[in-house]
Amino acid sequence: MMNSSLGELHATENYDGYNDSSEITEQLTLSVEDIVWTGITLTVCCVGFVGNGYTIWLLGFQMKRNSFTTFILNLAITDFGFLTSIVISFIFGFINLLRGILALICFSFSHMMYINAHFLMTAISIDRCMAVLFPIWHRCSRPKHLSPAVCVFFWIASFLLAGTVNIMKFTKVIVNDRLFTLHLFVTAMVCLLLITLSTVVLFIKMCLKSNQKNQGQLLLMILITLLCFLILAFPLSVFAVIASFFSIEPETKLEYLILLFSCLNSSINPVVYFLVGRKKGARSKESMKVRLQNVFKEGEVARGR
Repeated sequence: MMNSSLGELHATENYDGYNDSSEITEQLTLSVEDIVWTGITLTVCCVGFVGNGYTIWLLGFQMKRNSFTTFILNLAITDFGFLTSIVISFIFGFINLLRGILALICFSFSHMMYINAHFLMTAISIDRCMAVLFPIWHRCSRPKHLSPAVCVFFWIASFLLAGTVNIMKFTKVIVNDRLFTLHLFVTAMVCLLLITLSTVVLFIKMCLKSNQKNQGQLLLMILITLLCFLILAFPLSVFAVIASFFSIEPETKLEYLILLFSCLNSSINPVVYFLVGRKKGARSKESMKVRLQNVFKEGEVARGR
């Protein structure tokens, strides 16, 4: 059975003692169901690998980075890392090797990526709010190296937070699992509040200035990305906190569904970039590189004006 990426969503099934044919049939049905869910999740992860890998290659080596694309590049790396940890968890979980130090590393890594995605999406939403609310300051007075510095800080903070908490849990320092999920709850709620407020502000701003074309695609792409994050990523945090604080044993279907949502969230961003970057009336065979550049270059133009 599946071990979740955060270590809190843990489901096991004991099939010992089945004597009649109905119980054996139920066991086989559950096994087939597990395979189906795993196949869907791994397929989503494969799509995310390709999309995020291409985004990393494009922003890391093919385009000049700016304050906005620096956040997007780090978000793509985070999503790629989260999907990698999920795939490793599934592979080693099904061959019964996900235990001990390997489990600690895998859970800590996915935990770190999950938290860092929250931090980065919060930074992206706030950065865009500053760009639309205070365009002159953002264009002229914003520190040049603020984005790289913020990203480095988030990586360090995520590493220390996830690593420390998981090591304490692994070594039995944390006796109560509620303390383990408390930091997850605080992080999720703070990020949820900031991202929600920023999303509302950006939506209102885009509606009021819909006739402006210089950042229309950029704002639309950010809004869709933020909405997808709110819908797909936060249920994992909420579910982990509820399951821990109320000692609820999660159902396997729900557990798989929430993890699938998280994988979808980490895989969908490149698809959003590609669809939003399409120009009206452009050729249908327009390359993904061109479509991504259509969106990301808006950030460069806004920064350079």
